Amino acid sequence: MKLSAALTTLAVMLLAPLAAQAETIERQFVSGGTVRLDLYAGDYDIVASRDDRIRITLTDRGRNDPDAYVDIDIKGSQATIETDNSFDDGLDVRIELPRRTHIVLKLTAGDLKVEGIEGSKDVSARAGDVTIAVGARDQYRHVNASIRIGDLNAEPFNVNK
Repeated sequence: MKLSAALTTLAVMLLAPLAAQAETIERQFVSGGTVRLDLYAGDYDIVASRDDRIRITLTDRGRNDPDAYVDIDIKGSQATIETDNSFDDGLDVRIELPRRTHIVLKLTAGDLKVEGIEGSKDVSARAGDVTIAVGARDQYRHVNASIRIGDLNAEPFNVNK
């Protein structure tokens, strides 16, 4: 009994720092739906989830800021994700979406990586680096890409600006 209590206490002491490293919000969502993302400045990794759930993990910068704001609103096959923060360096966020998801994304500034998502992608960023892994070229009927300042490389579509 004393050994069991000691092991439980040790496990809590060892796992507590891990819990403090990341905060995750999770919601059920449908495959094939549309997610609108309105993202405040920061670094964002958007990847395919292993199931039909949306998971948002605030992993580093800003997670201890009381002004950090992350919200998910789901209505049927439509979801809206919003982030906001007063932290000067922005947020560090990992967003998992069902693999088959259409996204409409607006980022104020920062670094954005999207990979493993099958569906239409309407992405805009005021400033920063945007990397989108699009998969096979023949999955798309129409592609439109533009940039005001910076580089645009879409190798599957032979675009380098």
